[in-house]
Amino acid sequence: MDQLPVLSLLTPLREAFSQHHQVILEAPTGAGKSTALPLAMLDWDELEGKILMLEPRRVAARSVAHFIASQRGCQVGEEVGYRVRGESRSQASTRLEIVTEGVLTRMIQQDPELSGIDMIIFDEIHERHLTTDLGLALALEIQGSFREDLKILAMSATLSGLPLTELMPKAISLNSEGRSFPVELVYRASTSSQQGRSAHHWIDHMGRVIVELLTQGDEKGLYSHGSLLAFLPGQGEIVKLQEFLNSRLDLNLFSICPLYGSLPPKMQDKAIAEPSDGKRKVVLSTNVAESSLTIQGITMVVDSGYKRQASFNARTGVTRLSLKRISQASAAQRAGRAGRLAPGYCLRLWSQEEQGRLLKADEPEILHSDLIPMVLDGACWGVKALDELPMLTTASQPNENAAWQLLEQLDVVDKQRKITSHGRQAYELGCHPRLAHMLLKAKSLTKGTHRELVGLACILAGVLESRSRGQHGIDISGYLRESIQGESGQQVRQWMRKLNVNSDLQACITNACNEDIAFLLALAFPDRVAKSRGVSGYLLANGTGVTLPEHDALNSADWLVVADFQESEGRTSGRVYLAAQIDVESFKSRLQFLVEKQEYCGWDDVKGRFYAESQQRIGQIVLSKSALTKPDPEQIKLAIFEQLRNKGLGLLNMNDKALQLQNRLMLAATLDSEQAWPDMSHGKLIDTLADWLGPYLNDVKSLSQLRSLDCYTLLLNQLEWSAQQRLETLFPTHWAMATGTRAGITYDDAGRALLSVRLQEALGMAQSPVLANGKLTVTMELLSPAHRPLALTADLASFWQGPYVEVKKEMKGRYPKHLWPDDPANTTPTRFTKKKTLNQGS
Repeated sequence: MDQLPVLSLLTPLREAFSQHHQVILEAPTGAGKSTALPLAMLDWDELEGKILMLEPRRVAARSVAHFIASQRGCQVGEEVGYRVRGESRSQASTRLEIVTEGVLTRMIQQDPELSGIDMIIFDEIHERHLTTDLGLALALEIQGSFREDLKILAMSATLSGLPLTELMPKAISLNSEGRSFPVELVYRASTSSQQGRSAHHWIDHMGRVIVELLTQGDEKGLYSHGSLLAFLPGQGEIVKLQEFLNSRLDLNLFSICPLYGSLPPKMQDKAIAEPSDGKRKVVLSTNVAESSLTIQGITMVVDSGYKRQASFNARTGVTRLSLKRISQASAAQRAGRAGRLAPGYCLRLWSQEEQGRLLKADEPEILHSDLIPMVLDGACWGVKALDELPMLTTASQPNENAAWQLLEQLDVVDKQRKITSHGRQAYELGCHPRLAHMLLKAKSLTKGTHRELVGLACILAGVLESRSRGQHGIDISGYLRESIQGESGQQVRQWMRKLNVNSDLQACITNACNEDIAFLLALAFPDRVAKSRGVSGYLLANGTGVTLPEHDALNSADWLVVADFQESEGRTSGRVYLAAQIDVESFKSRLQFLVEKQEYCGWDDVKGRFYAESQQRIGQIVLSKSALTKPDPEQIKLAIFEQLRNKGLGLLNMNDKALQLQNRLMLAATLDSEQAWPDMSHGKLIDTLADWLGPYLNDVKSLSQLRSLDCYTLLLNQLEWSAQQRLETLFPTHWAMATGTRAGITYDDAGRALLSVRLQEALGMAQSPVLANGKLTVTMELLSPAHRPLALTADLASFWQGPYVEVKKEMKGRYPKHLWPDDPANTTPTRFTKKKTLNQGS
């Protein structure tokens, strides 16, 4: 510990905090920033209050707390403690508390002044987890309003691509050297990994490589005495690789230890600790081991190069998991694990060429993750959009909008995005807003009835929040008993305490009926009520298609409520993991709140007319319908808009004049900054149908009437008269030739102006015409006397001097009656033959 590089920064760091309360520290792998730095700060006289240090992962928070406590000679939970979701080892007198970022945001919401806390340390901030970005934003908000004395230390292994200095422009920046031993890098891609991502192919390749390393050693025989760390994308791949290795390695010599987030703490500790039985350790880990953890005895790393990335689909409201290549920064972090304690060896299962194509750094989660919990935090803080907070990166707008919409649907926020009393109670429960809404509704509905719903609701929430579940089929009722055991059971009982209920959980499970389960899940997932589509799975109320395993018992149900499903790369339908069957009769009673009555007007392609009907709907699912005799004009408008969105503007009379107007306006917006030109692209017109087309549809009742509308005039009328005149001046539709001909100018979607005219009428023109105050040169399409293309040029002067000579040779014999002068640039243009031109001249 005395030799760690970061210790040389202790004095500069204390001086920096005496001048300013924000410090940015860049310290590479092995510098000691996660351990030696907070350990030393415990002896700083100026820090009388508590130090909070944030770690991105639970396993790292626990490990760091245990290590620092051992260095101080105390038990965890005394001077040094930790707090992660579902587990707390700290007390009021704890001086250094290691927490995960989600814990910090709740501390700030409960006590915006963070009483008794002197410093917040953000460790591994470059990993850009959602809760990291939010925790830093709220801490900066507090520092700027309530607590100017609060010290903030942002620590990162690298500042490359991290806009910390933009967010904290007055912060003092410090740099530390890393401490790592040299790591030999070797690349060994498998043929199958280059052709595709079949899990069995690359996992088998990885298994063979690991067995070879452990039994035969590396090429130089330098590192085969130590333990090995293998990086895989997820728990599923870890289990498969563990099965492969169990049958091929001598388990008397090797101890195979998985390491992932949902693993019980004791097994995580075993993976991290130094082997006590003399065996060499083989740790199979997700990216939880990339940073902040030093796993004892590791000298070799085998890296699959893959990660599991979660991307939220705003349309379906579900997260899609995809297998992705890691970034170069992540690859460097993983390789560094082999050189923490001694020289090491890293085998990368991809090619060196592919290494150069990897992204430089991982994208922040705020660009592709589910933002619902984050938006709820923002609403509790009092903002109506996340960009009102000092964020490192602007959130994905579709994902944020989807989050606000769901929270409004659940009555967590109102239409003005202000948190409701129901939303405050939901936040205090500390679970996903969907489940919190279910718990609160269950409690309110239980009052005055004999039916016990709260305990069952807590059990269902426990199933859905569990980090590990058995395999008991799709029906969620098969998981109720296991959810009241272990960590999940602790969480269930914690919710019951917060709700101030004392249900007999065993009795709740015994008395649970499918009707109650479906009802409770529908409260949390109203958009995931699903109707059978026969052989092709189910349609969710949000319009998404999902499927169940072919032989699952629920596959024959007509109606379901889907509590857990995922979309995967390469699959057209989502895969259902948990659901409950719904009795269709319940839509007339307990689930009636899901049913909306709506008048709908559409177009019947077979009968060629509009139709109207009254529908009972659950989102995108039509429950029942009945015909309406007279469609409302506004409903017909909506039907027209739907047709245009589905089939495009080709249903309208978008003639060449209208298309030319669109292209002229596109050029005007690019080349004329003095005027604010409207966007009339196809996409924009589709998005704004109600504005520019809607006023003219009052008497339209058929597609033939729709096609009779003069779209060119409708679009032109969107421009004020002065703008129309300016457009005609800068981008005219015709050009007056010296012969008196008004030659048409065509504007294409590539930004080119094309003037087509017979070559004889362009004689005497020294240069091509220029438009837009000299910013756009017209391309001349010179035609033969028979109006066939001869040449295309935007440099008429060069054409006369060069290519024209060849054109003249070829055309003079074919069209002898027409003028083909030797000096075209100085010849009077004509629309006629030579004879007629001479007669006119005389």
